[in-house]
Amino acid sequence: MTELIIDWNHMTQKEWDRHLSQAEHCSFQQAWAYGTIFNRDKVNVNRFVVYDGLDPIGMGQVVTRRFFGFLKVALLLRAPLWLRPVSADIKKEVLEKIRLHFPLKSFNLFAFSPDETESHQSYKDMGFRRVITGYSTVLLDINRTEDDLWQNLYGKTRTSIRKAEKSHMDIQYGDHHHYHIDWLLKHEKKQQKDKKYQGLPTKLVKSYGRNSAVFTAFALDEGMREPLAGALFLRHGRCATYHIGWNGPEGRNRNALHLLLWKTILKLKSEGVVMIDLGGINTEDGADIARFKLGFGGTPISLIGTYM
Repeated sequence: MTELIIDWNHMTQKEWDRHLSQAEHCSFQQAWAYGTIFNRDKVNVNRFVVYDGLDPIGMGQVVTRRFFGFLKVALLLRAPLWLRPVSADIKKEVLEKIRLHFPLKSFNLFAFSPDETESHQSYKDMGFRRVITGYSTVLLDINRTEDDLWQNLYGKTRTSIRKAEKSHMDIQYGDHHHYHIDWLLKHEKKQQKDKKYQGLPTKLVKSYGRNSAVFTAFALDEGMREPLAGALFLRHGRCATYHIGWNGPEGRNRNALHLLLWKTILKLKSEGVVMIDLGGINTEDGADIARFKLGFGGTPISLIGTYM
């Protein structure tokens, strides 16, 4: 192994996206667009690429927030993102180099949350301390045939999709400019308030779309002014994240969101997406949502947490 070099803030968006597309899986927190929408006011974003000689082997962007005028909290979310398998020694060296970039003597607190599920002891052995337990989500591998994807659905999910198909709903696809995007964001804002959860602020979704890819889908019925259901995905590298879903009373009666997600999965597959993150699950407070997401045949995972 040659000397590891960390190059800070010298890459273009095109170069960043090219590196990101090499990763088997990545989160939207590592998309260029995510950093761009937060790089303002009291928030600063630093992007890095790790080189082993001339070969890029890892990457990530650190979002730093300032508190009380002097304290800076630097967060590396679901990263470093490794572009090839690396050893624990390399991980430790890279993380120590990153931490030096945000020195404690300058009132920086650096924390990172690896996009990993099975290495807690490894990071503990490196000398890092876990401060927050891990996030749970569902990953759906769509790099397989349509028939395999269909057979992998839960039986109740297939039944719901078949029933919805008999309703002859029209499925419309678009981006952050779609005619119904404001309708969907309005319902998402109300959902966040009513169900007391916090996602990416709705006002920032369009900003993400201007810098990367937002994919929207709506189920409509002939003669209706508003959709029965809507969904929004964030694109990043060869992956996508199911970010917003809304189903009205009539949509629920007709299983509109089941059909919408199934059709959107196939559409994203046709556009080169290989992995979909179906979003966080909570089997205690959100059992119905968890069952809905698991019904599409994904794998539930729990990340190992946040470390300092």
